[in-house]
Amino acid sequence: MAIKELKSIDIASYTIISTGIATLISIIISIIIVGIFAASVQNSIGVMMYIIPTIVFGTMICSIFLYFSQGYLYNVLSKKLGFIKLDIEGDYIKKVSAKETGLIFGVITLILILVVYLALSLIIPLFISSLMTLLMYASQTDVATYVYQLMFIISNPTSIAVGIIGSTIIVSVFTLLGVYIYNVLANSERGILVKLSKEGKFTQLDSIPPVNFAIAMGAISLILNIIMAIILIISGVQIFNALIDVLLGFFITFIASLIIAAFYNFLAPKIGKLNVELE
Repeated sequence: MAIKELKSIDIASYTIISTGIATLISIIISIIIVGIFAASVQNSIGVMMYIIPTIVFGTMICSIFLYFSQGYLYNVLSKKLGFIKLDIEGDYIKKVSAKETGLIFGVITLILILVVYLALSLIIPLFISSLMTLLMYASQTDVATYVYQLMFIISNPTSIAVGIIGSTIIVSVFTLLGVYIYNVLANSERGILVKLSKEGKFTQLDSIPPVNFAIAMGAISLILNIIMAIILIISGVQIFNALIDVLLGFFITFIASLIIAAFYNFLAPKIGKLNVELE
């Protein structure tokens, strides 16, 4: 058993492998979208084929920004807020420090939301203005009024503040709960296995057993969704709808985790493994 601190993340390897996984997932999603539209809308296959490169290229650009920012911010913030601690025994992750993980994820989310909002605040008004002009020329006054009201709500300082603060709190709380749930599961031998190796000062993530990873992440999602379902039922949501949300959340998380782990194992030998500094 060894308690190790995640001192830093190699930004290049983290950005490359994460973007590669996101790109493969975007290809699958875009093909599914094109297939659905082609089957439901006649003579649309020619137009829909343009969607695939658009989704894939957009995913690559957004992923590079997101994962580079996450890695960089972790390396900067962890020195001030505390390093995430991992209790690793062989290939088995027995425990993850909850306080540092929740705090760092929350602050990273806050910073990224602020950056994205500042960028979108320059783009969205121009887009909405052009859209409203087009709707007015098309005599779609009701739709244009709805778009204007939506723009007013989005640009309201109170709505902005509530959205930013709310998102940050939700991410922090759910990350904290997720780590606590993982630690309980790991104590029952239901944690995550990883294949690690040493490469200079870095530790490489060689592979992730997909089924083991999917079961662990699915179990965490299931418990979190049950907590949310209880809150929704108390708030007046029907039990059947809440149950559907729980099962759907578990299924999506399980499949997504399975795909992510499988894609990591496929891409890592080809484009480079994730490197982190554990001390």
